Amino acid sequence: MNQRKISQCIYLMGYLLAGLMPFQVNSANSELTPLFQNNNYFTYDIYWSLFKIGSAQLSFQELEPEQSTEKQYEISFSVQSNELISSIYPVETHIVSRLVQLNDEIKPSIYTKNSSEGGKQNDSVVHFDYQLNQIIEEKNNNPLPPIEITAKDLQDPLSLIVAICQNDFLESPTFLQDVSDGGQIISIRSSYLNESTIDTQVGQFQTQVINIDPQGLRGVFKKSPDANVVLHLSEHSPAIPLKLKSKVSVGSFYAVLSGGMYQGIPIKGKTIDPLQQSLTPTQGLNRRFKR
Repeated sequence: MNQRKISQCIYLMGYLLAGLMPFQVNSANSELTPLFQNNNYFTYDIYWSLFKIGSAQLSFQELEPEQSTEKQYEISFSVQSNELISSIYPVETHIVSRLVQLNDEIKPSIYTKNSSEGGKQNDSVVHFDYQLNQIIEEKNNNPLPPIEITAKDLQDPLSLIVAICQNDFLESPTFLQDVSDGGQIISIRSSYLNESTIDTQVGQFQTQVINIDPQGLRGVFKKSPDANVVLHLSEHSPAIPLKLKSKVSVGSFYAVLSGGMYQGIPIKGKTIDPLQQSLTPTQGLNRRFKR
């Protein structure tokens, strides 16, 4: 196995998953979804071609108020190579996004990333300062030049998918969202492709297939002119990302849901049985798209 390719695949899948998870309703007239209830989480298996190379988990937590009265939330994400891959080239990443509610909107406040790849440690902290209107990043305790916040609706990679998971792609088949992980602000375009049925460890789901344009993303995407990112969303509100796949210069890889809790109920889809055609209900999840 190529250590560099495997490590890049795990890193990329972790990066993409970290930016493709739902967490809020983006509307001043809407209440926060129960995804922020304690102990809600999603787990994923990560594959490079036919090889399982790692796993990922995302969890949500509403924080106790500190000095201010502003509501605060935290999203934690981790990705790790499995035992076999770790014996060759261990990869482990932990990302935490601290968010604050300002004027009926949830905005990123602090975004931290701790990454270990082959024993090499890299740490970064990104502060979103709305008083100074700046994004301020430190990498391995070294401050970088600040970046001006020029986008009104800006998200970090862990909150990027909020708009994607809330967007009705039947009504608006193309969607744009500004995002920054401390680097330059880029606009991510996502577009509806078709509908598809997929199988997971927790059952079968009817999904909407969304293409995400990787133009502007850093790393190996710059070296892959034919790179693509495809996301499968469930028919629930807000949608659950069930599968993410991509093809870049280092190969094809994908992540698929392996378990999780949503609104206190285990995520469950249709029983994968050709003789049983009825959908097994998922308590607490409402159908998002109605025909």
